[in-house]
Amino acid sequence: MYRFILATACLSVAFAQIDDPCAHEKYDTVGDPQMLVDGETVYREIRTNQTHLYLYRNSDTSLMNQEDKYRKVIFQLEPCRGVVYLFVRKTRRCYPNPYSCISLGTPEIRKEDCDWTHFRSDIDGSKNGAPTIFEVQLSSTQYFISIFGTEKTNSYTFTVLADIGKMPRPGNYGKLDAQQSGELTVQLSWQAAYHYPMGIAQTSKYFVYSALLLDTDEGTNKAVFLTPNKIFNTVCGLQENTGKAYEVLDNTPENCPDNICRIEVNKINEKRRYAFNVVAESNQGFYRSYAGLILSTDWKISTQAADDSTLKVVAAIAGSVLVISITGYLWLIRLYAS
Repeated sequence: MYRFILATACLSVAFAQIDDPCAHEKYDTVGDPQMLVDGETVYREIRTNQTHLYLYRNSDTSLMNQEDKYRKVIFQLEPCRGVVYLFVRKTRRCYPNPYSCISLGTPEIRKEDCDWTHFRSDIDGSKNGAPTIFEVQLSSTQYFISIFGTEKTNSYTFTVLADIGKMPRPGNYGKLDAQQSGELTVQLSWQAAYHYPMGIAQTSKYFVYSALLLDTDEGTNKAVFLTPNKIFNTVCGLQENTGKAYEVLDNTPENCPDNICRIEVNKINEKRRYAFNVVAESNQGFYRSYAGLILSTDWKISTQAADDSTLKVVAAIAGSVLVISITGYLWLIRLYAS
């Protein structure tokens, strides 16, 4: 009798899901939908296996009449701590269903296809802790968005922006360079940020961040800087892990001659590793992080690698060596066919 009742209950749930293809929106782990304002940055915390829903609408006819190369929208999800995934569906409901392709049970299950989803984050674990940035054609007046958390505690910022010229874009794919300029001094340099299309906004300043790493701080893989618990290539991750910027640099010809910005970082301790990164701010109040780099010093070993992409000795002083390891350019926008 008990088995019959259980089977009947399972069939009832199955038929209910057939009758209501959006049944997943009513799960206890799914929050109520929130309306997004274009250009607004939302900060929220999210627990494991939870989903936050957002609705974004844009009926700006002047924007819809722009050329294809300008008529785009940016979806920018930046984890501050933990692992969060972005799922987007355009035109009409249902909201994307992360539970159709992710199960956090034992064993964990990840599938390629997610119900009601046009484009999404990489969910195979290879980029856990990395930001998700989509720049796609603004081909719909409304988008249905799900954000899913996998760790015990996660936090994130989320921005949707249709006026894409307001967002700064790090030059040279976000690459930072460094060279030893004194006994315990390093010069950081980077290519100035730009805006596309031009004429809508300008880069106003740069925030330079520095953090002393522990001996146990090791990156999970080359795609993540540094780990989901210590994120150094998102704006909120840098703020959370460093407290405040080491320096704020105005975007002026004096600070960025020939479109290359430079700053001196002092009091670099011997035999310690540091994480450095830069955040560009536009005069419209939007931010974008560079890729970042890890720098370590060893004042006893003096070697030079033939391949600049692995080790680099720059302006060695009294046999000192500066070893630089640059992360992948995670900020780089990935285009998805919608």
